Amino acid sequence: MSGMKWTSLYNVLLCIVLFLYSCSTDGFKVTETGLKYKIIEQKNGIKPVNGQMLRMHLRYIDKTGKELYNSAVLGDAFVLELTDPTFVGGLEEGFAMMGEGDSAVFMVPADSVFEKTFQQPIPARIEKGDWLRFEVRLKKVLTKGEYASQLQKNKAEKVEKDKAQLERYLAEQNISVQPSRPGVYFVVFKPGTGNTPVVGDSLEIRYTGRFLSGEVFDGSSKIGGTLKFRLEKGKYLRAWEEALCSMREGGMTRLVLSSDQAYGEQGLGPVPPDTPVIFDMELIRIF
Repeated sequence: MSGMKWTSLYNVLLCIVLFLYSCSTDGFKVTETGLKYKIIEQKNGIKPVNGQMLRMHLRYIDKTGKELYNSAVLGDAFVLELTDPTFVGGLEEGFAMMGEGDSAVFMVPADSVFEKTFQQPIPARIEKGDWLRFEVRLKKVLTKGEYASQLQKNKAEKVEKDKAQLERYLAEQNISVQPSRPGVYFVVFKPGTGNTPVVGDSLEIRYTGRFLSGEVFDGSSKIGGTLKFRLEKGKYLRAWEEALCSMREGGMTRLVLSSDQAYGEQGLGPVPPDTPVIFDMELIRIF
């Protein structure tokens, strides 16, 4: 057989090997960089480019099937900027392959994801060499300008919603006070007669945290009845510091806060995101 024929045969065999390599038996394909992917649904929507914002649903699980993260908790608030892959065969390559409305699954080395993409230590339960399964649905591709405008609109809507909730609560409680600043209301129940604290003082207070419904989510009763701490600027909620620095020993104040003056879009512990809250506070003593 001539050299020309051997070369042709070799090329055919090489193509077959590459094809078999790119189409694994579990239904996944493999890119030239080694990213394993499977397109579940393809809508032929707008494809993103670097620098654009991707609104998506993303979930990933470990090799045992344990869910490590699910963006469903954030809903449409989960948005990522498309960048170059953080490593060869990185997840960002998969995002760039998708279009609006598409859903796909990607298999990515766990150690590379945590080290290069998340920039976090790999969890103890995950071993080097393990793979993570990412399930992704791309909902919307946005320019940075579109995303910024949407954020501004959402913020304005939240402010109006919070304002209406707080005004309704104050009316129901027959409380007539003006906000000290937007989203912050101080309601003095007892003025107190002692000293007024300043930053750096040590305080003993009694407090209860509630939702507007009256449900208690926190309080000093859970830690022995009172809370003792040093008042440090920037360590607590700004409105907390302002309230305490306006009180006298023996005084009692109700603090009514909009969500952005409380725990904001992230929430904290038992407080969900975007939730107005109330704190009843008693300044027992300065020591």
